[in-house]
Amino acid sequence: MGGGESKRRVVVEDADGEEIVTVTEAVVRRMKGLPDIERKTDEKAAPSAPPPTTQPPPFNYTNTRQADLDQATAVLKKEAEDFYLQKIKDLQYRNSQLQQQTNEQFAQAVQEVEKKFVNVTASPCCQDLQTKVLECYQANGSEPLNCSAIVNAFASCVDRARVAASTSRVQAVSVS
Repeated sequence: MGGGESKRRVVVEDADGEEIVTVTEAVVRRMKGLPDIERKTDEKAAPSAPPPTTQPPPFNYTNTRQADLDQATAVLKKEAEDFYLQKIKDLQYRNSQLQQQTNEQFAQAVQEVEKKFVNVTASPCCQDLQTKVLECYQANGSEPLNCSAIVNAFASCVDRARVAASTSRVQAVSVS
């Protein structure tokens, strides 16, 4: 085992300096892990006879140099980097456009809300009763129930003012 001479033959041809390696079918079969097709030849006969025409032509593999591969890899990396940098720029531009649009919509919504609600000025109502309630609580700190009549009058006054304000708003909205 291993002491005898190998009977396998590999032929490498350089056809016109094109860096093409021709590999025979037997080598391909060995590379794939398939058994060799044994030919019955006479050991004394010269094996220079061309293979039969029924066999497919030998495979051609292009032999590329490592420098060419490195250069191609560098070009591909540069193209990918440029592509993704452009994508990032496009996304940032779209993001800024959406942000600007959102800010404008928000400002418009704020203006609409302020127009509807902030301009409403309420005048204080029932101030005389409010003052009486505060004075009563200060005078009767230990007995706050003595102020219930004034508190009820103040609550009634506030309810009437609220109804009057909402009625006037409803009329103002229906007129416009």
